[in-house]
Amino acid sequence: MKPSSTSYSSLRKYIILILCAAAVIPLAFIGGGIYYSYQESMTAKIRSQLVSTVLHHKESIERFLSETSSAMKMVAQLESIERLSQQQVLESIFNTMQREYDQAFEDLGVIDYKGNHLAYVGPYDLLKRNYSSSFWFKEMLKKQVYISDVFLGFRQVPHFIIAVRNGEGENMWILRATIHATKFRNLVETVRLWPKCETFIINRDGLYQTRARSGGKEMEAMDDNVPAYPHYEGGVSSDVEWEDHFRGIAMEADESKFLKTSHFEGVRLREVDRNGVRLIRAKTWMKDNSWLLVVQEEMDEAFSELFTTRNRAIIVFVLGAVLVGIATYFTTELLIKKLVKADQERDLMNKQLIQSLKLASIGEFSTGIAHEINNPLAVIYVETELVQTILKKENVVPAAEIIDIKDSLNEIKNQVNRCKTITHKLLNFARKMDSVIKEVDINELIDDVLGMRERDASYMNITISREYQKDLPHIYTDPSLLRQVLMNFVNNAIDATAEGGKIVVGTKREKVKTVSLKNGAQSDMVVLSVLDTGSGIPEENLEKIFDPFFTTKPPGKGTGLGLSICHGIIQTLGGSISAASQVGKGSTFTIKLPLENKKTET
Repeated sequence: MKPSSTSYSSLRKYIILILCAAAVIPLAFIGGGIYYSYQESMTAKIRSQLVSTVLHHKESIERFLSETSSAMKMVAQLESIERLSQQQVLESIFNTMQREYDQAFEDLGVIDYKGNHLAYVGPYDLLKRNYSSSFWFKEMLKKQVYISDVFLGFRQVPHFIIAVRNGEGENMWILRATIHATKFRNLVETVRLWPKCETFIINRDGLYQTRARSGGKEMEAMDDNVPAYPHYEGGVSSDVEWEDHFRGIAMEADESKFLKTSHFEGVRLREVDRNGVRLIRAKTWMKDNSWLLVVQEEMDEAFSELFTTRNRAIIVFVLGAVLVGIATYFTTELLIKKLVKADQERDLMNKQLIQSLKLASIGEFSTGIAHEINNPLAVIYVETELVQTILKKENVVPAAEIIDIKDSLNEIKNQVNRCKTITHKLLNFARKMDSVIKEVDINELIDDVLGMRERDASYMNITISREYQKDLPHIYTDPSLLRQVLMNFVNNAIDATAEGGKIVVGTKREKVKTVSLKNGAQSDMVVLSVLDTGSGIPEENLEKIFDPFFTTKPPGKGTGLGLSICHGIIQTLGGSISAASQVGKGSTFTIKLPLENKKTET
């Protein structure tokens, strides 16, 4: 009974639904998995960059503070207070320190045990000032070296000092220097992982020690009473993972712990949302845990590459889904039409089914000889490409190229005849046809192979050179198999060589030690080499290139069987094959064939 139009309509809906689901759902899962993995990788990369940057910058700042304080300590140890109290001596030392440390000091002064300035070099009128009641002077009674937080002082300008003490009691005196605020600020702000990245320092009271580009100024309180971004709330496993990898580095979820927090080792990372702007922030303690170095960046900037990739992936997915839907619709329509026609021509379909069974039987036989058919078809493909390349030229084809076209077409006919021979083998598969070993001029055989690809190479501006040994003796081998190996090597060399590169094919005769001969005797061998100036093969891949199905070519460009088959052919012919390569310089494939084989058939 002929199906009704309602049946076809339902079938059409089911087919469209199933095909769309079969295409889109796996695509969504695969795309989502890839994006998730990429997101995790990018997040780990950005966190790692922040961590290494903070630690490196901390080291740079602490090295600056250590070197400047050490220089002042050395001056205090080498010079007496009497000499330093002389204005000219103090000015000379100040100028020397400025040259050594790139104008890092703003002023320099000598203060006695009562807090009086004995000598002063700098832009302010501080010589008559007394510092006995200053907090830093009281600290110097307990410490040899003191680096202060930023404060106003007599000059009423935010600054911080480095002071070193010499002597005790009434013999005590202090060498005090102010670090140039601009120089120190530039040192702190040198980090620029991203365009909007900012770096600043705060003390334990939450006061800026250096300005922040987002608005904070020296000695202003940092307003950080906002909740952490919820993406990292409850991320215990993430914290543990970061501690394992970075020795104490952790994602901190509680924003309230950022200021006046207890000391921690290493680096802590956190995400915050400040007035609608998402930030990723890294922090670490420095200067004996009194300063907190902070590096932060907007999430949109730090993850711009990830967001761009995500948006592109969404666009590609939507376009892909649309194309799948369109393709599914037209495919379904075509299928329905075929089904309608099939119902109308049922008898004809039965005949076609019988014929299909016959073709399926032939297909089973063809499986065993697919590799034999592949070789002449490859040559047909190469020659056809040559014809197509020549005919694509806009100018009138010169007579010389017409001859090339004729030669190529003749070669195509020869290869088609080979295909017919193989087909004949298929129909008469019970009969065995053996390969023949015969005398071969290897230089002439190479010329035949190069002649098939030389013109293609010239279109790619690749030069093919020959370096033959002229008096090279003939060898006994199977020319068809050897031609197959050479063709594979030349094709690989052309694929690997960029435009303007070079391929050198050479032959020579040499004596090679043969394990099979007694007393380490040497055997005459003919050596054939194919050298290219291509991209080269990584050292870790050299041992794998002759393995079946191993390939470095993109999907669809290679099966990984060519070199494996070549290796087996050369071994069958009694020779050996090897490869040498340097990444970025090229590769050399070498074939060694015995010269003393007898003229026999196998």
